[in-house]
Amino acid sequence: MNTAFLFSGQGSQYPGMMRDLYDEYESARNVFECADKVLGRPVSSLCFEGTQEDLNLTHNTQCCMLAADLAAGYVLLSKGFHPSAAAGFSLGEYAALVFSGVISMADAFRVVQLRADAMQEAVPVGEGAMAALIGTEAETVEELCREAEDGYVIPANYNSPVQTVISGTRAAVDNVMRLAQERNIQAVMLPVSAPFHCKLVEPAARKLENALKNIEFSCPRIPVYSNVTALPVKNTEEIPALLVRQAMSPVHWVQLLENMRAAGTDTYVECGPGKTLWGLVRKTLKNVNVYRTGDIKTLNQTVQSLRKINEDTQV
Repeated sequence: MNTAFLFSGQGSQYPGMMRDLYDEYESARNVFECADKVLGRPVSSLCFEGTQEDLNLTHNTQCCMLAADLAAGYVLLSKGFHPSAAAGFSLGEYAALVFSGVISMADAFRVVQLRADAMQEAVPVGEGAMAALIGTEAETVEELCREAEDGYVIPANYNSPVQTVISGTRAAVDNVMRLAQERNIQAVMLPVSAPFHCKLVEPAARKLENALKNIEFSCPRIPVYSNVTALPVKNTEEIPALLVRQAMSPVHWVQLLENMRAAGTDTYVECGPGKTLWGLVRKTLKNVNVYRTGDIKTLNQTVQSLRKINEDTQV
C-alpha cells in the first residue's frame, strides 16, 4: 500500500471542527496549542466555538484550517501510519510541508497568517470573486474565460475532470457565469472574500516572498507534490519560489492526483475537516482507496480500513 496524505484547503471549515480530536488526542492538542501560542490569539477557540461567519473571514480561515489539517495528520501519525507522499490543496500545501519536515509548525502558522492578511488586503472586498463551474471539462471553462468581457478572469483551480473554479474581477466572473448558464452549465459563486490564485493577488505574493526569506527550509522526508507543477518538489531551494507562484497561479489538482497515481500511490487520505478532497479523488481517479478524517468517527473508520489493508497486504 502506497499512501498519500492530502491536506484540505480553504472552504472546508465549519464550526466545531476537530474539537473531538482535540479532546481525545494529545497530538491534536499540541497543534492547536502551538497555533494559539505562536499567533497570540485563540485559534483553538475560533475552530471550536466560532461561528461560520467568523471562520469564513480569511484572517481566521487559513490559520484555523492549517491547525485542523495538521491535527488530523498527526493523530494518524500517532497511530502508526506513515504516508509515502503528501500534498495539500492551496493553503493545505503548507500543512503538507510541515508534515513532511520542510518547515516548522511555528513558522508555518506565522507565514500563513501573513499570507491570509496580505491576500485580503490585495483586493478590496467586492471587487474580486470566484465561482465553480460544474459538469463540464476544463477546456470549456478556459474557452468561456477567453470569451468573457468587463475585466479579468482565469481558471484558478482544476479540481476534477468536471469541476473547475474561476477567479478574477467580479464583473468578469459574473460574465463567465452568465455564459455558462446559457450553455446549461452549472455555475456557483463561492463564498470567499478574495479572488485567490490569480494575478490580482500579486501584491500579496510579493509580501509572502519577503516573509519566506526568513524561513528555514529542510529537505522533505517524503515527496511533497506542488500545486504549481503537479510534481514532487525537486530541492529545498525551489520551495519558496513555488509558494510565491502558488498564491497567484492555478492549482493543478487533477494533474497532481494523476501524477501521484502514476508514481504508484493507490491509497489517499484527506487530512482535515469535511470531505472535499475525498470527493475530488473519487471523481478523478479510478480503482484507488480513498478515506477521510473530518471527525473522530470518520478517522476511526479510516484507521480500521488502513489496518485491514495492511494486514491483507502482509498475508
